[in-house]
Amino acid sequence: MARSAPSPLPPSPDAPLSTALLTGPRLFARTLAPTEPLAWRYLGVVGLAAVLSGVAYAALVRPAVTLAAQGAGGTAPLAVHATNALGGTFLTMFTFLLLWGLGRLGAGRAGRPAEVYGASFALLPPLYVLVTVLALLTPASAWHPTAAALAGAAEDARQVQQLALAGLARTPAAFLLLAVTMLGTLAQSGLAFAAFRELTGHTGRALAGALLPLLPALAVGFIALAPLLLSR
Repeated sequence: MARSAPSPLPPSPDAPLSTALLTGPRLFARTLAPTEPLAWRYLGVVGLAAVLSGVAYAALVRPAVTLAAQGAGGTAPLAVHATNALGGTFLTMFTFLLLWGLGRLGAGRAGRPAEVYGASFALLPPLYVLVTVLALLTPASAWHPTAAALAGAAEDARQVQQLALAGLARTPAAFLLLAVTMLGTLAQSGLAFAAFRELTGHTGRALAGALLPLLPALAVGFIALAPLLLSR
């Protein structure tokens, strides 16, 4: 008697797109639940947001760096702008690691915080692009120090840069970057809470997963913007 062929395994369900979390965190969680847990599933979204975060910050402070270099009789080296971009990128990636680690401590493995928080970064790329465009379109008249202030700074490049940063901190681009950094983190926490509650079935664990990383993540955001915020 011929042996019957083994029945094929059912196809594994597809994971939801990261943007699905933004429109329906509970549905996102229900779609994610039957898939195989993969901590790196949405790492590409995080990386994109991190790079655009660094670009937005570098674009915003670029005029101050350039003015300081000109005041010292030179030009701003490309390495300075690259360092600003890399710094913003690193801090955004560090924020993700904080959200992941402390989110897992609160929501547990069932909450799948690496994937939930990773998907929540889909909120940020278009906002960082908007910040970059606004920064590049900001006219010098909106931030440039007065001639008297520059004369008082003489050839002190650091003081010239502080004067320029103080002006840039009052521009719409700087306000938007502050809003994206702080309010964006709050929005990510709210989205994560809804997804955690669906995945864990426990409101307390969902709250812990959303709130434990919130203050540390906000603190990192403040550190990232400190050169602007403290120059006011």
